[in-house]
Amino acid sequence: NVCHPTFLADQARQLSKAYKGVKLDVLDEKKLRELGAGAFLAVSQGSDQPGCIIVLQYNGGKKGDKPYALVGKGITFDTGGISLKPGEGMDEMKFDMGGAASVFGTVKAVLAIRPKLNVVFIVAAAENMPDGAATKPGDIIKTLKGLSVEVLNTDAEGRLVLCDALTYAERFTPASVVDIATLTGACIVALGHHATGLLANDDDLALDLL
Repeated sequence: NVCHPTFLADQARQLSKAYKGVKLDVLDEKKLRELGAGAFLAVSQGSDQPGCIIVLQYNGGKKGDKPYALVGKGITFDTGGISLKPGEGMDEMKFDMGGAASVFGTVKAVLAIRPKLNVVFIVAAAENMPDGAATKPGDIIKTLKGLSVEVLNTDAEGRLVLCDALTYAERFTPASVVDIATLTGACIVALGHHATGLLANDDDLALDLL
């Protein structure tokens, strides 16, 4: 109830004020609607807490160097939406913004170290709630990229907010993109409680991250 999307945006504002050389842009729901970020808004629309995409830019490298993009899932509370999660353990769903927290932590580290790199940090901040305006199973939505998606389970909200955030990242022509998310409990089924899932289309980058 404290850490909602607006709270995350405020944290980004504090970071941008505390450190020089950081550019902040907070895309509110009106702006996202104008852009056509239908996947993100499909998740956010069921909550009275407005969602936003937070963009922080650090330019420590040469002008014109492609930035490295870091994208974080910031679902500040995940009820599952209309596809409601079981009540047991739902209190832990305030941690569904762990990806966003990791991005903010990396922002702080970068600003402390001041590497000679250009980095863009993007956080997709929304709350997934089951009210009368919420997306329903079977609804069809359009992503920022212009693709149509049929939503079968509203608890698969992470990939929806991330797909629009990742599409937004394309406008920076990044050298690489890494997204961080508490995306699915099935990862624990696959790998257990101690290993973290990593999927990549670049083996060298994956090995560097490991």
